[in-house]
Amino acid sequence: MWKLFEIVNRLNRDERGATIVEYGVALIIVTGVGALVLGNLATDVFNSFTAAEAIM
Repeated sequence: MWKLFEIVNRLNRDERGATIVEYGVALIIVTGVGALVLGNLATDVFNSFTAAEAIM
């Protein structure tokens, strides 16, 4: 029984899993923000080329 408590206590102190989850969440946030920025940038570039084409 004590062996089980020792294993559970050791797992509670191990923070490697939490670190992986934190990096995963950060990666998801960065990916989402990057997608939004690139989407807006693509729209702006398209509008600029459309305006330039209309002028020609």
